[in-house]
Amino acid sequence: MRKLRVVIGTNDGENISPGHMGEAEHFYIYDLFDEGNFNLAGNRENTSPDVDGKHGILEKMKAVMAIINDADVIIGRRMSPNFLKISAKTRIQPVVVKSDSLSLIIDTVMKSFDRIYDLVERRESGDRPKEIPELKE
Repeated sequence: MRKLRVVIGTNDGENISPGHMGEAEHFYIYDLFDEGNFNLAGNRENTSPDVDGKHGILEKMKAVMAIINDADVIIGRRMSPNFLKISAKTRIQPVVVKSDSLSLIIDTVMKSFDRIYDLVERRESGDRPKEIPELKE
């Protein structure tokens, strides 16, 4: 059975954070399985430093990555400078979505499970694909 550990930033537990992922109050962690099942594996408070709305700050990225270091995939509502850095330098696969609802996001990611899993596997083997999927409902 194949599994993806997916992290989504949220402020209310129901919708993705409207800003950049690192600005979310909490990170919800989901385990998605190739046969279509998923479960909420937990949530973590975002304790990364406040950078006054600045984007692409390395200190902020490192702090967020330490909080979600067991993730395979991070989901954001918009592309960010740090998503590009994460894609180029880490084993974690960024994904951008257009949906707001966490449940719709999970459904959308499940529809692209094979594609995203392939990118994650490539990352695990040391490759750093430049592709950052942008998923729509």
